[in-house]
Amino acid sequence: MPENKFFSLQLFGDEEGASVVSGDADTTAGNAGSEGVATGGEAEQPATAPADQGGEDSFESLIKGKYKKEYGEAVKAAVSKRMRNQHNLQQQINSIDPIVRAVAQRYGIAPNPDGSIPIDALNAAIQNDNSAFEKEAFDRGISVEEVKRIHAVESENARYRSMMQEAERESKWNDLTQQAERLKADLYPDLDLSVEMDNPQFVDMVRTFQNSGFKDAVKIAYEAVHRDEIMSGMMEYAIKRTKEETSRAIQSGKARPVENGVSGQSAVSVGGIDPSKLTPAQIKDYISRAERGESITLE
Repeated sequence: MPENKFFSLQLFGDEEGASVVSGDADTTAGNAGSEGVATGGEAEQPATAPADQGGEDSFESLIKGKYKKEYGEAVKAAVSKRMRNQHNLQQQINSIDPIVRAVAQRYGIAPNPDGSIPIDALNAAIQNDNSAFEKEAFDRGISVEEVKRIHAVESENARYRSMMQEAERESKWNDLTQQAERLKADLYPDLDLSVEMDNPQFVDMVRTFQNSGFKDAVKIAYEAVHRDEIMSGMMEYAIKRTKEETSRAIQSGKARPVENGVSGQSAVSVGGIDPSKLTPAQIKDYISRAERGESITLE
């Protein structure tokens, strides 16, 4: 989701499913060598997939041919989004790294050979430091061990709440995607939820409506954001329908047999009508007159 700040779900969070090229040539080469891929000479070519015997284009042939540009843009967008997520995560890690190192130094925890802090050892040192709990135990009139137990329970409860909040966010996002799919199929074929989530106005509206219990939050927000476009399309459709119905009525009038000695040549001719300015009553009147044989010309 744009940077979808409302729904911070990591759509590409699996570590094994995809990799991002970092631009570090040495790292890339090292990774390639560790995976057993030849780093010099000509790499072994993968076996060519057998041709589709059914006469239909294979997925591979489509993404390399007819849909090469679209596929490339989709992959580029997905990688760019993951890069942004990783950049934000790295910024958070960088911001807390000095704090972790300061605490580790206080407890005499030496860094690992690669420079990282052994978090398990640091956590054990903190838990075994009774001085951190002695004042609270004294103030509350309970033992240090009891204070530790209370903190452990509070920590577990906080972790559980975090898990529940994440599950709720995922549930809400799934609900929005289902709404968008139905709306796209039934009413607005151009709707693209991923594009709409780049619009802060849409995100704020859909969040407000969904949190307020509206079952059609996507529809309400989409129609509000795209009101002018939708109204313009409805007007064009109404004008087109009016022209079609009036034309059919005129043709129907011409095809009617002469009745009571009255021929179509004696009918009154009406021209220069702008369908966009007609009221429903006027449209109905012109249709009736056309059926009686009048010649009606639209602008």
